[in-house]
Amino acid sequence: MAAVSQDLKAAKGPLLNLLSTILMALSAEFMTLSHKGGIPGFQLLFLLSVTQFLTVIVFIPCVCPRLVGENLRQNGKLILMTVINVVSSTLMYLSFTYSSPGIEIGIIQGSAPLFTACFGFILLKETVTLVPCCGILISVIGVVLVGIGMGHEGSDSTQNLAISILLPLSAALTRAPGMVLFRAVLKDLSGITIMLYLSALGTVAQFILTYSLETPVWTMSAQTAGFVAGLGLTQALATLTLLGVLDVEKAAIAVAMGTLVVPITILLDYLFLTKVPGLLKWVGLSLVVLGTVVLSIYTWWKHRQEERHQNLLEELNFSPNPALQEDEN
Repeated sequence: MAAVSQDLKAAKGPLLNLLSTILMALSAEFMTLSHKGGIPGFQLLFLLSVTQFLTVIVFIPCVCPRLVGENLRQNGKLILMTVINVVSSTLMYLSFTYSSPGIEIGIIQGSAPLFTACFGFILLKETVTLVPCCGILISVIGVVLVGIGMGHEGSDSTQNLAISILLPLSAALTRAPGMVLFRAVLKDLSGITIMLYLSALGTVAQFILTYSLETPVWTMSAQTAGFVAGLGLTQALATLTLLGVLDVEKAAIAVAMGTLVVPITILLDYLFLTKVPGLLKWVGLSLVVLGTVVLSIYTWWKHRQEERHQNLLEELNFSPNPALQEDEN
């Protein structure tokens, strides 16, 4: 039983990641289905933020988190993190209205780990070892093949094709510092507090964009309303579980493991949208998945080794120096 408990503890990050990716894939499908129901993109993002805000309000009395940082530095990181992640989420979800979620998420999740590793080293001095680097590189190659496959299909106009590639790449570029700041802020404040700021700013920003750039549609079918509600709820829960992953894993590792969302989203694309990728896209997406599997197995193994080492020290009545217990994934 003790061994099983240790295995589960070591697998905490990958298991939370699996739950987060399933919820993220569902939210991507709900975004596309809601848009097909006639709801404009920015209005959907506004409704998503409102749903998230209401969800967080329900949790706050149960958790009673601290709602502000202890000093100006913490509050500055919190505000910067909020702005960057709202921009990233906006770019990501808008990309789902231009192409199938499976392809867009493939581009985002395949390129984000590389960007995140760079920002993680610059901002948090987090380094990534050889095996995770190989996993990230394999995923990046897969993303390149997905982009080439989209160009070869040529089913969309040149403008739409460019947007469907540039939007997810922009989302990945902004997602990278956002994930690093998520991890930095989590050291000081709870995930519920982070979600409160994200949803509050998102609600205000998307409301302004909705009435500035679109004509809102407030009458919708019951089915579309269900899709909109599902979008907000699944995205809120996906973000909370992602924060759980970031609490135990380095930013680059957490983002790279999140690439598992790609095959899940492709499966949902087939079930809900009858979208089937071409051969080159399949090869690219397979590489993305391979890179994620390598990284997830290595992460579990690394944590398992750390657990065994810690247990051995406890059995020998050693009290290791806390400064030496840094995560070296």
